[in-house]
Amino acid sequence: MPTPNAVPAELTSFVGRRKDVAALRQLFSTTRLVTLTGIGGVGKTRLALRVAGEMQRAFPDGVCLVELASLKDPALLPHSVVDALGIKEQSPRSPMTVLRDHLGQRRMLLVLDNCEHLVDAAAGLADQVLRAAPEVRILATSRQALRIAGEHIYPVPPLPTPPPDESVEPGTATQYPSVTLFADRSAAVVPGFSITPDNEAAVVRLCRRLEGIPLAIELASVRLRVLTVHDLASRLDDRFQLLREGTRNLPERHQTLQALIDWSYDLCTPNEQRLWARASVFVGGFSTDALEAVCTDEALPRHAVLDTVAGLVDKSIFIREEQGEYVRFRMLETIRAYGQARLSESGLEPALRRRHRDRYRQLMEVAGDEWSGPRQREWASRLQLELPNLRHALEYCLSQPGEARTGLRMAAAPWLWLAMGYPTEARLWLGRALALDAEPSRERAWALATVAYIAACQGDEAAAAESAEDARKVAVHLNDPAALAYATHVRGLSKFLSTDLSGAIPLFNEALEQYAETKTPVHYPNNLRTELAAALILLGELDKAAEIIEELFRRCTAAGDQWVLSWVLWGRGFLRLIHGELDAAEADLCEALRIKRFFHDTLGMALALDVLAWTTAAKGNAERAATLFGGANPLWQTLGAPLFGWTLLLAQRAKFETMARDKMGDAQFDAALERGSALTTEETLALALRERTQPASDAPRPASTLTRREREVAELVAQGLSNKDIAAQLVISLRTAEGHVEKILTKLGFNTRTQIASWVVQRQSERT
Repeated sequence: MPTPNAVPAELTSFVGRRKDVAALRQLFSTTRLVTLTGIGGVGKTRLALRVAGEMQRAFPDGVCLVELASLKDPALLPHSVVDALGIKEQSPRSPMTVLRDHLGQRRMLLVLDNCEHLVDAAAGLADQVLRAAPEVRILATSRQALRIAGEHIYPVPPLPTPPPDESVEPGTATQYPSVTLFADRSAAVVPGFSITPDNEAAVVRLCRRLEGIPLAIELASVRLRVLTVHDLASRLDDRFQLLREGTRNLPERHQTLQALIDWSYDLCTPNEQRLWARASVFVGGFSTDALEAVCTDEALPRHAVLDTVAGLVDKSIFIREEQGEYVRFRMLETIRAYGQARLSESGLEPALRRRHRDRYRQLMEVAGDEWSGPRQREWASRLQLELPNLRHALEYCLSQPGEARTGLRMAAAPWLWLAMGYPTEARLWLGRALALDAEPSRERAWALATVAYIAACQGDEAAAAESAEDARKVAVHLNDPAALAYATHVRGLSKFLSTDLSGAIPLFNEALEQYAETKTPVHYPNNLRTELAAALILLGELDKAAEIIEELFRRCTAAGDQWVLSWVLWGRGFLRLIHGELDAAEADLCEALRIKRFFHDTLGMALALDVLAWTTAAKGNAERAATLFGGANPLWQTLGAPLFGWTLLLAQRAKFETMARDKMGDAQFDAALERGSALTTEETLALALRERTQPASDAPRPASTLTRREREVAELVAQGLSNKDIAAQLVISLRTAEGHVEKILTKLGFNTRTQIASWVVQRQSERT
């Protein structure tokens, strides 16, 4: 019997992918064709060979590796498989006939490696083999799927990296497979290399920049012969030049990062090449609508975009993601950087970047027009997704001559920055734009007023007062009634937040009259009314405040304005607490918190939590009140000081703290306050909203409370994977991964991912 090509021995250690190997072995119990897809260098071949090696015993007739990377002519594919199987055939029969006859009664695994450049021929061959040989299984690797009946597509993601928005606890970086791979390969290049406290942060930064792509990590490790880790990390902006030296026994296309991606580019159609390059103007992700608006012309017509996107997804250039109600696409930064280079060569980059800016300017204008309506939550979610592109558009405005005024117009939207939780960033953009365009203009007046608005909300009284007065002067100079109304509004807000209530209320009333004479979007006067109502509450004019609040409640409910409604509910809850309507107060404050959590409104959450703690103390639940007081404290620390130092509100807080302290005793109150202060914001909100009634114990719960999938997710959490990484590892949507983690927390009675990890480790130690 002919001897097929055996699985080659591994020359280096196999890092990570344990779950992938297990999942693929399980798949082959029900599936006969599995195609590993993913970008070049992600490790498809290595994973396929590991799986094939572990499954050899399941195939009495052997495992046959068919390497196709160097094969150019699709017609020779059957011949290559015949050769790999060791069949010596000299009859006039076609190679395909020989294959069908040879494999017909055999139980074996065929590994078809690197099918992407022969995808049609590989699909045809796989289809015929599977029909003729019922006991044969096929494991293919390809940058795009074969697209035949019975195929199971298994996307191979990059190795998990430390999340960009989370700090890594010193000494724990090797829990991420990308870091482990870098350490392993670096030790082979530089004997004695290891991750130390001195280089750990640089290694983490490096692996993040390389996005967990195994080939890129291996190419980078080679550079340690001449560079330190710190130098390597700092030079990665020009990654294609830096990672140009590889290992001689790698395929030619894998010996440099440039050659690797050139290979992918050459496999694309002309339209796919154009769209790959043009889509590189986006940052963070994009929709098909955005591609149609920015990237199309006579060479790439609008009607061709959907098919071209599908082709780039098939080739693993675009990564498809479902984010809420939206389907979006993104590129790994390495792929995007390659596209940028191609775009620059084409000469179209300046025009594309301007069209990109115009797209997001228009998006913000439409969002502003519709902000106070029923699509408000939809817009908030969409703008959160588009934040990287909005930043990129603003950067264009501030880096191109003559565009700063457009940047002022885009950045001067307080509802955008406050609703998304980025007030400090807003001041940065506005400060840069104001410095570039000092001429009096409506845009400048509006931008100055927005600086004042945000500064006031941050407790920066001096900056708020100064910018508000500057906004007033520009508005008067221009004789612009709308800008003057906004300037008057923020002057009143500045006085209100500096506790000058008698000075604030006349300005609020004056601004309302001015707004009524202009066509200013309704969210500006509605926000002003909530601020006026709060000032009246603090002055003790409760009936006037209640009248404004009830009118606003009706308006917001009818219009669908959730943002202002959350402030209305806070004000109504405060009033009901004052009137002793404690259950109704708690209901209003909890509903305000639910809305504010969606909008990431730190100031609003801090105020609502504080008044909810007062209400809880008034209801006699001293321990819960103390915990809520503690939970609010970290939020106030990010804003400056508790309740911005407002004397009237601080007096209220002290009154209810004393009430709870007297009931519990100092020691117990302080302990509960400390427990609350140690909670994350999400844990505090869960406690406040009674989603989990108390901070959980770390005591382990029975494993039987979790489903098999939930136990699998728990183990990935214990490995340090984020929800996004878990979704990629298990080939599920991000929302599904988040749902699994939330169910695990609920079932086990935990509040944090750390508790899940501890539970998993304890179970593992008990089994051993």
